[in-house]
Amino acid sequence: MTRRRALTGIAAFAAWIVLTGQQAARRWQGGHGGDLVLHSNDQDLGSGEVAVALANQLGKILPESGARAVREPDAARIASVMSMQQSAVAVIAYDLAQEMYRGAAQFQAVGPIELRVLVENYKYQVVCRAEFDRNNAYLIVQALMKDPEPLKLTVPDRPVDPANRNGIPAHPGALSFLNGESPDIK
Repeated sequence: MTRRRALTGIAAFAAWIVLTGQQAARRWQGGHGGDLVLHSNDQDLGSGEVAVALANQLGKILPESGARAVREPDAARIASVMSMQQSAVAVIAYDLAQEMYRGAAQFQAVGPIELRVLVENYKYQVVCRAEFDRNNAYLIVQALMKDPEPLKLTVPDRPVDPANRNGIPAHPGALSFLNGESPDIK
């Protein structure tokens, strides 16, 4: 009887290890093939270069993310991807990100997209959807801020303010990193 209980306990522990490993593997799914995809605008070569640099940095620090950069033909395609995929991340120029957030100009057909900023520099913002996983956002920001200097990255201190649509708010995971809080890694 004691042996049977011990074997049952070992089997339960082994199952827990397998399931925990599968949860970690699923953490980054949502992009193509489960990878963390950073979309960029092919009409803005700078956004593509920034996306590649960020994907390389994420690949070194978070190899399990499978981070990679994907160039979309134009900003309208990025808006389409962002409006449909909950886990999409994009590197986009400030003015285009703001128009996407408001649903203005060329993005009227898609409508406003609830974006949040992970990090930014003087020209580009790394944005995701508002419902992007908080822990994943925290890990991305933490990884990118390990070496922010080459791209002059900062984490914006802009909490969500429903009355203000003039600036895209920071993601709660980014704000947690900025405030020195710990992630809620499960």
